[in-house]
Amino acid sequence: MIFTNYIPLVRLFGNSIANAAPICKGQQQQRKLFAIVRIAFNSVDVSRLQEVGPNRLCAEWIVKNGGAVRFLEDPNKLYNDYNSLPPESQKYRLKVADATDSSIMNIGLDHFKGCNHVDTVILHNCTHLEEDGLKGLVHIVNSLVRLQVSGCYNINDEGLKEIANLKNLKQLIIFNMTAVKSFAATVSYIQGQLPNCEIDAKRFKR
Repeated sequence: MIFTNYIPLVRLFGNSIANAAPICKGQQQQRKLFAIVRIAFNSVDVSRLQEVGPNRLCAEWIVKNGGAVRFLEDPNKLYNDYNSLPPESQKYRLKVADATDSSIMNIGLDHFKGCNHVDTVILHNCTHLEEDGLKGLVHIVNSLVRLQVSGCYNINDEGLKEIANLKNLKQLIIFNMTAVKSFAATVSYIQGQLPNCEIDAKRFKR
């Protein structure tokens, strides 16, 4: 927590709290720096895209932000280390994107453009996704059949309803979405739009 009112507190309690000011400023600067790094790690590098193609670039994006991936050519192997990714000369196609506990952001989902074989996406504890953070999944609407959205506490009712546009979904898991106020109604709406999708939705889950 950043205490923006530390100057009045100094006046109230004396010099004993004065040393807190540099710490507060340092925290602010550190958070700004982390925000800049997160944006850099989520922005699409056009030159890199032209060099390695969308599947490789998308895999690099997910892994650099703390997630993991699987490829169509080697579906049993989970890659969660940038240095362990297949050589660039091997044109692997992305199949699974697991963004659990990662720092992916809304702008990062543009990496899915051109990834035509992604059938599974896991968005668990993706706390940097904002309320409209699921819109970018439209890039893989034709291939996506399994989706988990959980613990993404900035996504609200309208944001979660974006899932209804993913017409090929067969399996959907939702839980711990604290910003969704009308949970049952939102899930009901999605189910109505996706009648062929099996939905496992729990408001809270340990």
